[in-house]
Amino acid sequence: MPATGHMTRHTAVFTPLMLIAVLAGCSDDADDLLPGQCATPIAAPATSPGKVTATPSGGLHDERGRDVVMRGINTGGRSKWAPFVPFPIDATDDIATVRKKADAFFGRLKPWGLDTVRLPFSWEALEPKKGQWDLAYLDRYAAMVDAAGALGIRVIVDFHQDVYASPFCGDGFPLWTLKDPNYGPPCRDKKEWFTNYLVAPVQDAFKRVYGNTDGLLDAFIGMWTKVATRFKDHDAVIGFEIINEPGGWTTQNIKAFKDTVLNPFHEKLVAHVRGIAPSKLVFFDNTGYDALINTPHLVRPKGEGVVYAPHFYDAGLILGQDSSGSTAEKVLPHHVTFANKEGLHMLIGEFGYGGNSKDGPSWLADTMSFVDKHRMSATLWEYSINETAWNHEDLSVVTKDGEERAVLDTYVRPWLRAVKGTSIQFQWDAAKATATASWQDGSGIADIVVPSRLFTAGPKNVNVSGGCWSFDSDAGRLRVKADEGADVQLSFSVQ
Repeated sequence: MPATGHMTRHTAVFTPLMLIAVLAGCSDDADDLLPGQCATPIAAPATSPGKVTATPSGGLHDERGRDVVMRGINTGGRSKWAPFVPFPIDATDDIATVRKKADAFFGRLKPWGLDTVRLPFSWEALEPKKGQWDLAYLDRYAAMVDAAGALGIRVIVDFHQDVYASPFCGDGFPLWTLKDPNYGPPCRDKKEWFTNYLVAPVQDAFKRVYGNTDGLLDAFIGMWTKVATRFKDHDAVIGFEIINEPGGWTTQNIKAFKDTVLNPFHEKLVAHVRGIAPSKLVFFDNTGYDALINTPHLVRPKGEGVVYAPHFYDAGLILGQDSSGSTAEKVLPHHVTFANKEGLHMLIGEFGYGGNSKDGPSWLADTMSFVDKHRMSATLWEYSINETAWNHEDLSVVTKDGEERAVLDTYVRPWLRAVKGTSIQFQWDAAKATATASWQDGSGIADIVVPSRLFTAGPKNVNVSGGCWSFDSDAGRLRVKADEGADVQLSFSVQ
């Protein structure tokens, strides 16, 4: 997820190939070890991607009791309309073909150093007619989950909707849930589609669900019963996100809406999904409006295993324009304070910038430094191969032909994935191409992700105190075995 090699002591010339071999973390001779390198390569601790628990203090722990964070991506835009997958498939593709394409699609996350996908699924696709389930769609979705799991990637099953349904230039809910199912044809060509959250038909559609008009809340719960039951025991699935960017609010009553409508809705679904899948986490989000303002009103749904998953966008950058000044340091402390107070782990479920915005890379770099500083999880929006952009959105990390875009130059960076200890710190200085980390009361094995896209020859200048290290080149992981109870210091670089 080790390559072996050694350097002969009598060789006079120190070649780059020899350095790579040594940094791979193996040696036949203790004299060949680099400073602090373990005599025996450190094996990956046996853990399942989806077996993660939430702690009362707001952390996430794996089966080894290590504090873990997730770093990943949304498989987004192309998943919003038929055939509801983030990469091109033919209508005649069978499950084996979909799985083969999914293997290739998710395989690209490894060199990017990402271990999590927020994988949108569509109620419109799953139940296109009331009471009629498209099990072929569910099987295709399962094939994607299986492909991710086979690569050790965690999956957040995300019921994804935007402005309710396709006639409103959105996605997610089936047309039969509308008061007028013949409202109009699908729309995917409105650049400012999000303004439709405030139009009367969309407001009414959400109110019908929350109020169980025509049994719509019961139907929504039934949909979640189908999905949670299918994936409750899947090793790759870390949890379920109830609903993406829920609507039904207006700017005049958003606080009351959250307190009296949205939070009870969240609580009902948290209890229901956890009842089906008690070992899985449940993620909750804010309204889409909240992603663009500095200090939204925040409410925690009752229940265990809950993760706070807000979104964070700059109003200019999301459209590929100049920044409007919405930075991580200005906006995210409000969310961190809320998460800490409520004992919740925080995942920035969506963030990113559009097109080739000149302000985008620095904004993203600052955001990721904030993420590292506060030891939170993050899933960038987005990675999908779009032959046609959804509502002119241009946030994918690859082109329509699947070629990597410059945003990955910023987002791909090393990070501290799992560690057992206290006072955990990690920092990446992109200008100096140097990473530093520290933790106290260390024990067990820490995992530091070293993406091969950035570290083409593995980490260099590795220095460790309080333990020893080895590098697994296959996995792209620098591992540190801490001395029991030690205060550990670590640094390494690209050059």
